[in-house]
Amino acid sequence: MKVQILSSKVIKPSIPTPLHLKEHKISFLDQLASPIHFGMVFFFFPPDSKSCTAVSNANENSSKTCDQLEKSLSATLSRYYPLAGRFFKGGFVVDCNDQGVEFSRAKVSGEIAGIVRGSPEMKLIDALVPDPFGMARSDPWPVLAVQINVFDCGGIAMGIRILHTLGDGVSVLAFLKDWASGDRAGLKQELVCCPSFELGSLFPARKLVELKPLPPANFPSNRLVTKCFLFDGATISALKSEAGASGSGELAERKPSRVQAVTAHIWRALIQISQAKHGHSRPSLMSFAMSLRGRLIPFQIPENSHGTLVGHTTVRYNPGESSTELNTLVGLLRNAITKTGNDYAKARHSDEIYSMLIDYYNEIGGDKPSGVDLSRFTSWCGFSCYGIDFGWGSPVGWLLCPSLWNLFFCWMTYLVMELKLG
Repeated sequence: MKVQILSSKVIKPSIPTPLHLKEHKISFLDQLASPIHFGMVFFFFPPDSKSCTAVSNANENSSKTCDQLEKSLSATLSRYYPLAGRFFKGGFVVDCNDQGVEFSRAKVSGEIAGIVRGSPEMKLIDALVPDPFGMARSDPWPVLAVQINVFDCGGIAMGIRILHTLGDGVSVLAFLKDWASGDRAGLKQELVCCPSFELGSLFPARKLVELKPLPPANFPSNRLVTKCFLFDGATISALKSEAGASGSGELAERKPSRVQAVTAHIWRALIQISQAKHGHSRPSLMSFAMSLRGRLIPFQIPENSHGTLVGHTTVRYNPGESSTELNTLVGLLRNAITKTGNDYAKARHSDEIYSMLIDYYNEIGGDKPSGVDLSRFTSWCGFSCYGIDFGWGSPVGWLLCPSLWNLFFCWMTYLVMELKLG
């Protein structure tokens, strides 16, 4: 398949941002998020069919679809005004200057079913989302970019890149759902909600003087590889059974989740690879991202808050103290998630949240001994991606896309594509 960019233009908010909203203050959670433009791509079958076996006025329909998407995006940006602004790296505010969002149209030779029902190459997936290098080279940084890819069959892949400093996965999906709702409703404002941008007031940004510098990377960037692994239902069921076997206490009473089972399975494989590489077992530190939404009750965070609300827990495997049996690794992960969740729930002041985050980043960064391996995991399972309906039905699949900094910093992050077929 070949992806060809046909046109690009800048979409600005339909209503200028008021003067009193021209500066959006970020939070210290935003500051600590990886300064990357992470990507997502959503796959939609043609609006008039459930498969890609026929082409019917695809070019004319796609042009009208893109025109409508531009209009509804403009209206949505009036509510999500920071996304149309610019951010200076290392700064505390977003300049909400309405400079806009780059919106590109592209055509793809081939049928979308070849990606959704196959094993796509990551180079092809990269081509379906805006270029992260161009966004990173800009000064100041743009926050958001969109690329609409239309296949020969009329199927659509919507690719986006957004600055992680300005939002987590929940925020991004809320924006996309609002954009989709406005697109379906013909831009009727009363049918969509307004986000809250108050996290900067609850958790003010600050100089990160306690954050220790990272040690220099010990591997060349040209040897970094991104892979996509697909775990089918039968494999996941088998892993869950293995993870729950011979367990005791809570592990025996409550079966492991699919995320816990797959995460522990991959972590075990990495531990074994390290042993084969070095000739002996090494300590392994696993980092697992967890949402803080719903956990920080005393702070009365609005449900529609836009920004980064992500914490992390760490799990350590020490040779001689723990085995690499799947149920053992799952138990370590589950205990860590429970403890970290309880610690965050006990916090009553933003300084406590800040201290926990700084301790985490130092543990996996400046304080991590060179002889300890690091694996970082993020799960998007359970996020409601399939409610994104622009009038063509929900996505039949979606995928997270790598970026240069993702690969350099999160060099053992594993991304899973979810499919909704049949």
